[in-house]
Amino acid sequence: MKPRYKASRGAYLFILPYFVLFFAFFLIPALLIFPVSLTRWNLLDSPQFVWFENYINLFDDQYFWKAVKNTFYYTILVTILLVGLGLFLALLLNQKLRGRVVGRIFVIMPYVISSAVAGVIWKWMYNQNFGIINSYLRALGLQPLGFLTDVDQAMPSLVFMNAWWSVGFNTIIYLAALQGIPEELFQAAQVDGANPWQAFRYVTWPLLRPITLYVTVLCFANSFQMFDEAYMMTQGGPVASTVTLVYKTYTTAFEAFRFGDAAAISVITMTFIAMITFIQFRMARRGAFEQ
Repeated sequence: MKPRYKASRGAYLFILPYFVLFFAFFLIPALLIFPVSLTRWNLLDSPQFVWFENYINLFDDQYFWKAVKNTFYYTILVTILLVGLGLFLALLLNQKLRGRVVGRIFVIMPYVISSAVAGVIWKWMYNQNFGIINSYLRALGLQPLGFLTDVDQAMPSLVFMNAWWSVGFNTIIYLAALQGIPEELFQAAQVDGANPWQAFRYVTWPLLRPITLYVTVLCFANSFQMFDEAYMMTQGGPVASTVTLVYKTYTTAFEAFRFGDAAAISVITMTFIAMITFIQFRMARRGAFEQ
């Protein structure tokens, strides 16, 4: 047996567990989700094919459209905030400042914990009666805010919590990209008389555009599947103001036991993600990100 083949076989053995889990818990369910969406099934009885009836019913469901609106609202806010804040923090932490190593640690630390744990922490902090944020507001003589109980504040509160939890990932991606830019380019810009803003605009930003596309697509896909925050912090309330497509999928499947309807929502969710991702890559090809 050739040594090269032995080395390749060892590598494949190492990644085999991942592919087993990928096929078992992602690929196979993804392939089965569309056939299930064409059935009426409560898991106890045999599934009955109803073809596209589940999809037609969804278009008449006001809570479904509420979930679509909430999902896009949340996704757009989170994507803009995470991309902008991640770039800003990366630029700041890339400077030769005292304490930047400690700053990098503090930025990435929240991402180490799970989103469910982060949700529990912020649910306590947001509490209107004994939460630490409202305690400080009272100490300043201000009225406490209903972060998770007010229709207008609930979704922005989830957005802020998500930004605190996950901005560290984007920061690390941008920071790695910044450190890969040759220092000679900035030295040449300084020789040409460029100020810091001009150096960012004409040197840093053009080289970061491919990374920005990657980060934007990743943020969009992850945010569009938001579930943990809504489940742990608001249960979709108040007045369905934080119900997202994935949360509605969960309640439809495991509370109403309408697995065909839930599968239809999942198919629509995946279609939305695929369409927006395709549009983003088309924009990149036309130069919105890369030229």
